[in-house]
Amino acid sequence: MNRLIALLAIIIIGIGISVSATQYAVYYASTEQQDTALILMNSGGNETYYTLKIYDAYGSLLDAVSGDLAPFESDYHVVSDIVGNAATYWGLALVETPGIMTIGLETFVDKGWQASENVTDAVMTDVTAKYYWYGLNYANTSDQATGVVAVNPFDTPVAGKFFVYDASGNQVHSEDFLLDPHESTYFALRKLLTTADSMWGAIDIKATAPIVVAGEYFAANGTLLNVDEITRFYFYEEFQ
Repeated sequence: MNRLIALLAIIIIGIGISVSATQYAVYYASTEQQDTALILMNSGGNETYYTLKIYDAYGSLLDAVSGDLAPFESDYHVVSDIVGNAATYWGLALVETPGIMTIGLETFVDKGWQASENVTDAVMTDVTAKYYWYGLNYANTSDQATGVVAVNPFDTPVAGKFFVYDASGNQVHSEDFLLDPHESTYFALRKLLTTADSMWGAIDIKATAPIVVAGEYFAANGTLLNVDEITRFYFYEEFQ
């Protein structure tokens, strides 16, 4: 989508984002070395059903699977079993359900388990604020590196800005971004910042609608150590 047209669409759409069912959005990766498994847990007391949709980094729907869950039953899906592996197979995994669910995530590197995460926050549908703010820590030192992902769970564009601060609170980088529907973007801090002992601290992200943020933490040799999924904003800024 043309970026100018998408930005105008955000202005026209304003705060009118809505979805018809409960949705849970998480970040996944199914690349050459990395894979993700999703554990879909029915946390409600009633039977429910779901559809799991997998999108690539550009927001294209790759495939979808559906299932039924008895109370507190769980299903296990390895993303590569659904869509395979490719360089652009990372970004949004979207679960649509009328029920209450907990989403477990397992990250694998070279087929070995590496990290686990659990998500209980559904995608916020009442989008009335001007900006939603997300925060996480990073390190870009001689022995640590960080990558940050921003994921748009909606079928409308989302704009935002990415800020990086060093340990002393100095802003060392900022850039605007615009996400098309279901699109994701990746900030590789090794490419954006100098490597220094003081190059660690806070990342701040603001977006015009709720998004999913993920932090990937690497050792100096590039080995993935952990993936942190952030689905809850810490602050929202009202329209004046």
